[in-house]
Amino acid sequence: MQTTAQGWLVLGLTNSAGMLGLTSAAANLPTLMLSLYAGALADRVDQRRLLVLTQILAAVFTAILALLVTTGGVQFWHVLVIAFLVGCTSALASPAYQSLVSTLVPPAALGNAIALNSAQFNFSRIVGPTFAGIGIAVAGLALSFWANSLSFVVVALVLATLPIRNTRAIGRLEASLWTNIADGIRYARSAPVVPTLLLLTVAPALFNLNYLVLMPVFARDVLDIGAPGLGLLTSAVGIGALTGALTIAVARPGGGSGMLVITALIASSTGLLVFSLSTWLPLSLIGLAVAGGCAVAYYTTTNTLLQLLVPMRVRGRVMSLYILGSTGLVPLGNVIVGPIADHIGAPAALAGCALSTILICCVVGLRSRGLRELHASRVATPA
Repeated sequence: MQTTAQGWLVLGLTNSAGMLGLTSAAANLPTLMLSLYAGALADRVDQRRLLVLTQILAAVFTAILALLVTTGGVQFWHVLVIAFLVGCTSALASPAYQSLVSTLVPPAALGNAIALNSAQFNFSRIVGPTFAGIGIAVAGLALSFWANSLSFVVVALVLATLPIRNTRAIGRLEASLWTNIADGIRYARSAPVVPTLLLLTVAPALFNLNYLVLMPVFARDVLDIGAPGLGLLTSAVGIGALTGALTIAVARPGGGSGMLVITALIASSTGLLVFSLSTWLPLSLIGLAVAGGCAVAYYTTTNTLLQLLVPMRVRGRVMSLYILGSTGLVPLGNVIVGPIADHIGAPAALAGCALSTILICCVVGLRSRGLRELHASRVATPA
């Protein structure tokens, strides 16, 4: 809901794909800045308190934006600042949230749990954009921002009741924070297959995820379907993602394989390529659904394999590297692709991005035998 409403707000304030890219960069820049610190923090502090605090702060920041929109005083720089602050709360919480699942379920159920967690997230991506699009058309932008602020409060209350193991019981880290970060990086570099999984996340971060930034341009200028249509496009991604998550949970409960990682990312990029070249709404929706479903299969499988390959003592730090690659580099792609889209058009820019990811996947798949042979059922989680 926030993403849909914020994109429409920025497009209305600036009429620029470049400014959409800049806003997304502001939201994702904290991940690049804070991920490594947040990963070490997740291995050192009470995860419940960290997650609840960040959700409450996000609720406050989004409520400020909602108030600005309601009063009619919102300006583009307000959106940039608040996007950055909400991004900070997300960056600090993400490693703890990613490693949280493995503390709640046994290793044998980890793949299933991560897939179901992805399913609930993507269900919100179906409902949220749909209501955001309808709400924008009927009641204006403010309603979406107020609802998003309330959702952060609800999540904080739910997290406060979860039976999360205190990380103090797992073992305290006595070295300095920066020493802990360096240890996590050294482990990630030396562990088998882990570096390949982490590096592969860079491709969709730089290329594929730009479609989220360019979606308002496709809705207004390419498909001519307006704000309600923008909600429909985003919902198509969510429907595909929900389907992909549930399929992984049922068909690959153990966590999947390295070949699934490569295949799913190629299929997701192909869906984006279809979307970028389409001017027919039904085909665009199909392309987005395929992209969303296969992207969830890729991220869920990568997440599961990493958590199975990495011991608990460094899991928060390794997962912070995963977040850094999969999300932290998104601002760089946004800043580059946004202006390119202004000059050559959003369809051509997104098509080039999708083709780049497909090429990278083919190279990695051919060169990495360890990734091709990796299977969750044969991984013994280190102590």
